[in-house]
Amino acid sequence: MSYQVIDHQYHVFLKEMKTFFEKNTNEILFQKRNTLKIVSFEESKYVVKSFKVPHLLNRIIYRFFRDSKAKRSYVNSLRLLDLGMNTPKPIGYIEYTSLYFLNESFYVSEFFDYDFEIRAVLKDKAFPDRETIFREFIKFTYDLHEKGVYHIDYSPGNILVKKEGDRYIFSIIDVNRMKFLSLDMPLRMQSLSKLTNDEEDNSLMVSYYAKEASQEKIFLQNLFQKALKKQQRYLLQKKKWKTFLGKR
Repeated sequence: MSYQVIDHQYHVFLKEMKTFFEKNTNEILFQKRNTLKIVSFEESKYVVKSFKVPHLLNRIIYRFFRDSKAKRSYVNSLRLLDLGMNTPKPIGYIEYTSLYFLNESFYVSEFFDYDFEIRAVLKDKAFPDRETIFREFIKFTYDLHEKGVYHIDYSPGNILVKKEGDRYIFSIIDVNRMKFLSLDMPLRMQSLSKLTNDEEDNSLMVSYYAKEASQEKIFLQNLFQKALKKQQRYLLQKKKWKTFLGKR
C-alpha cells in the first residue's frame, strides 16, 4: 500500500479508504468502468474515484513502470491549481499493491457543489444566459491552452460550471490523462472538436476563440474542421472495435 495526502489531517481517511468507500452505498455519482462516490469524513464531503482494476499486463506496468491513474489524477490536479486553473481541490490518492501487481486504487478530491455541466448548455439551445456562458467558457478554454494544458478527455461531462453572482466558474475533472506542453493552433482546435457536433455551436465557439487568440476566424475554422473529421473517424473506429470485441 502506498498513498499521498495534501495535509496530515487526511492520513486516517486515506489509509482507511476501503472502509469509508464501502460504507457509503447511497451516494454513487457514477458507476460504470470506474465508480465515483460522495464520501463523508469529519463532517465534510469528498468525491472518491475508485478505478477499475486493470488487466494483468497493466497491473504490472502500473506497479513498476508507470504512475497509476489515481496518482496522475492527484499530481495533475496539483499542477492545475499551481497554474491557476480550476479543478476540485485534490486531497490524496492511495494504491493497494501486491509484490508484482497494482490492485485497487482511489483518488480523493473535495466535493465541488457545481450547478451544471457544460453538457447541459450544449444540449439546450434555450439554456438561460447561453451566449454569455459560451463566451466565458471559451475564455476559460483559451486560458487553459495558454498555460500549456491539453486535457485529453476534454468532453462536456468533464467541465463543471457554477454561477457566482454574475460570473460563471468553470472547473475540470477526470484529469488523469493530460499533457503539459506548448499548444499550437491545430492542437487547440483538436481540443475544441471533442465538445459537440452541432455546426452552429462549433462556429460560435471558433468565433469566440479567434477573438481571444487574435486569429482570423476562417483560419481557425479550417483547422477545426480538420480536427472534427479526425475526431469523428476516431469515434467511429472505436465504436467498430467495441462492436467487434463484444461479438467475440
